[in-house]
Amino acid sequence: MSFGAQLNCDIPIYCSGPILEQIQLARLFNDSKTFVDMPTQKPLNEVLEAGNKLPQNASKSTLQDFVNTYFSKEGQELIQIELPNFNPSPSFLEKIKEPIIREFAKQVHNYWSNLTRKVDQSFMCSGCVSSFIPVNRSFVIPGGRFREIYYWDSYFVIEGLLVSELYEIAKNMIENFLDLVEIYGFVPNGSRIYYLNRSQPPLLTQMVKIYYEATNDTSLLRKAFPTLLKEYNFWYKNNTISVHKNDKTYYLSHYDVYNFYPRPESYYEDYITVELDSFNLTVKHELYSDIATAAESGWDFSSRWARNPYIKPPTNSSTNNFEILRTLNTRAVVPIELNSILYMNEITLSEFAKQIDDWKTVNETVKRLKKSAEERLEGMIELLWDNHTATFRDYNLTSNTQSKIFSLAAYFPFWARALPEEMLTDSKNNYKSFSNVSYLLSKYKGCPPATEINSGLQWDFPNSWPPLTYAIIKGLLNSYHGYYSNSQNIEDSKFLDLALNISQRYVSSVLCAWYSTGGSIPELLIKLQNTTDVGHIFEKYSALDTGVPGNGGEYQVQDGFGWTNGVLLWIISNFGDKLEVPECINNQ
Repeated sequence: MSFGAQLNCDIPIYCSGPILEQIQLARLFNDSKTFVDMPTQKPLNEVLEAGNKLPQNASKSTLQDFVNTYFSKEGQELIQIELPNFNPSPSFLEKIKEPIIREFAKQVHNYWSNLTRKVDQSFMCSGCVSSFIPVNRSFVIPGGRFREIYYWDSYFVIEGLLVSELYEIAKNMIENFLDLVEIYGFVPNGSRIYYLNRSQPPLLTQMVKIYYEATNDTSLLRKAFPTLLKEYNFWYKNNTISVHKNDKTYYLSHYDVYNFYPRPESYYEDYITVELDSFNLTVKHELYSDIATAAESGWDFSSRWARNPYIKPPTNSSTNNFEILRTLNTRAVVPIELNSILYMNEITLSEFAKQIDDWKTVNETVKRLKKSAEERLEGMIELLWDNHTATFRDYNLTSNTQSKIFSLAAYFPFWARALPEEMLTDSKNNYKSFSNVSYLLSKYKGCPPATEINSGLQWDFPNSWPPLTYAIIKGLLNSYHGYYSNSQNIEDSKFLDLALNISQRYVSSVLCAWYSTGGSIPELLIKLQNTTDVGHIFEKYSALDTGVPGNGGEYQVQDGFGWTNGVLLWIISNFGDKLEVPECINNQ
């Protein structure tokens, strides 16, 4: 989002300034996010006074003493709570064929309570501060280092919560986001003040949609509608760009953050990327902006955003690929998934207006939304669709050409139904678009990787991600069921077969990784060996094998994990009568 170069932040120790720089560059913590998630244990004015007295060349021990004296443990302002109205046996469990998968799904269903939080700042002194943006209701966190509410993660979490029949906490999360839009005009990346200069893929409208479809809660729909329009208008105003091609102008969207400093939660990593090179000040500002923009995309980081995506990763796999990050060009990329989501939002908001009987009063708004959707779709087909390979590709504004990189973002239009009718009814050509998925499933044992470029960045090979797997399956199910009532040729079992295939891969990967890290199914189902601890569910997995967590990026692979749980339960709710027990358990 285009907010200006400096974070709009009234607590400088968490956003910018000499104290933040000294602490983060001293590497007191392995993860830069740790420090900016620590509440103060003394009033802010005392912290700033003491911090400003630190010598410029303060030793690491002096800085550690300062932190120990003036700051509390990270994340202390959030406490775990019991889930309201928890149902231990939601109805989807009854449809699962295999007892082992049923028991696993039940255990994942029970994990929601481990990830449920509420704000409690009662321990803080008068004048003490925290980087957390207070929200009024309980919520589910992703897990691991992600100890606050996150924007696009929450869509996939809510899919799982609805399967688990946890409607109250799903509604709480939506209402928290609606509150944030009312305050800031948009949903920040996460509920920390250092995220206030960027958002994430705008899925709030779709959260309301799936919640409404599950509950028929018209009162929430009425309440949410004007706020959803406010968020949509914010994205349209700040992120729309014009692209000229063949004597015509198209209006599409891109991610766009102006930022002239390291991200506070990744300060050291950004500083190494930008400052330890011979860039001039203008280039540094542009690179800081492209780094923050990539973070807004949710794909932080990926070769999709690089001018030179083929720079080889370092031999030390624990080191980020700073060289490729120095070629980021994120703001000059017109991304497939963002335009798909905004198209989906334009169509959904138009439908919401009719459902709340507000057609007359918002008639002009509906007309504008539909016109914007039509224009966006025209631009997506002209600029992003590669007819030769029957796939969508990002568009690069620097070269005015389509990207040569194939990524799984190509399937967001099929989730969003962002195709003209004549393409939707062409079953053969639509299935050709999914040929890359079939190819990747035949090549690797896990789910498809985000891209096939081995850059060392986490949104590249070999990592497979739950949101991308979800988008593929949604696109396949949409293709199987057909988009329009007059479609006669779309009912093709190949779409459903492929959806089941990738669903089985996903469930197998999550279950096998969980089992190999200590997960246990009751002995009446399986004899256990060396399972003395609760298994782990990770944020990403390797495409190379079944049940192996992903790697790469700025931080160690995280467990928990909100969107993995959500996508897993959503898949099981759709295919539970067909899923098989994976070999990792059958071979025990």
